[in-house]
Amino acid sequence: MNYQLIKDCVQLAQACEQARRAPAVALDTEFVRTRTYYPQTGLIQLYDGETVSLIDPLAIDDMSAFRDLLLDISVTKFLHAGSEDMEVFLNAFGVMPVPFIDTQVLAAFLNHPLSTGFATMVETYSGVVLDKSEARTDWLARPLTPKQLNYAAADVWYLLPIARRLMDDIAGTGWLEAAQDECRLMQQRRAESPDPQEAYRDIGNAWQLRTRQLACLKLMAAWRLNKARERDLAVNFVVREEHLWQVARYLPGSLGELDSLGLSGSEIRYHGKTLLGFVEQAKALPQAQLPEPAVNLIDMPGYRNAFKLIKALVQDVAKDNGLSPELIASRRQINQLLNWHWKLRPFALPPELASGWRDTLFAGRLHALLAEV
Repeated sequence: MNYQLIKDCVQLAQACEQARRAPAVALDTEFVRTRTYYPQTGLIQLYDGETVSLIDPLAIDDMSAFRDLLLDISVTKFLHAGSEDMEVFLNAFGVMPVPFIDTQVLAAFLNHPLSTGFATMVETYSGVVLDKSEARTDWLARPLTPKQLNYAAADVWYLLPIARRLMDDIAGTGWLEAAQDECRLMQQRRAESPDPQEAYRDIGNAWQLRTRQLACLKLMAAWRLNKARERDLAVNFVVREEHLWQVARYLPGSLGELDSLGLSGSEIRYHGKTLLGFVEQAKALPQAQLPEPAVNLIDMPGYRNAFKLIKALVQDVAKDNGLSPELIASRRQINQLLNWHWKLRPFALPPELASGWRDTLFAGRLHALLAEV
């Protein structure tokens, strides 16, 4: 297939100007995220129905023309399984594409399996079997190989015609508005920035700790998240999660004790004194300043029964509406709902099952069920 490799601002401006004359474009990104907190963008693919443009962000010092395209509300942006791409755009440009429609979401409302991959979609709609062997290559290395570039171009070349067919198929079903709402929810999830003061709640087995130990874990988890962002380093490359928990559990008083708990030499060398400082800080906190005990959701009285009742309701609603139960509610979403209902952790927004198109779908039945559990 034909494509143009964009490596300077003039080419980028021309490609984006042409794309902004189209009603819709296909987008994709290739990125690397092995040791970093933020995704490192290696390539951006754009197809406007006439030209496939492969944009090299490492060679271009002014990406404002592409940012303007992302924000042009007259151009619909189609991506497939675009959740991680949303984070790429947000990190690289401070914005996410609008309006945005995910073809994986469209397909799910048309009774394709919930996590249908792009290669499967291409084979289903065009009969072409894509070569996906370049998916895990190093997209930050230069020069990019012809095989990498062909692989990248195919991702948008096939995406746009598939998106058009899906939009035609969904038009008569009444599910387009719900699919668009689901895409907005996907962007909302990616836009949420974890609160360092709440990071300790996501540490495995935090619920096993007593309140003073939990105070230590809270201090360390907040510090680790801030350090990861500051250094653009994956959190477990600062200090591993299980090592934070060990420090909180045993509240060690020396570097030797950190070593006996299994912390690595580099963790002790670079952060040992900092961790011991948090231990002393936690030990000195007055009782009134200790966090509330963490509660393990699945240990809540009535959890199994509540989960079973919600799952049954989801099955009924899915059958009534001709949708997959997995599309309506995942295990994560059910657990999120119960955490919210029993006030086990703070929420800035209502849970996903109790808002948007899902709330409309349940028509009050979910709230009535929750009142009984």
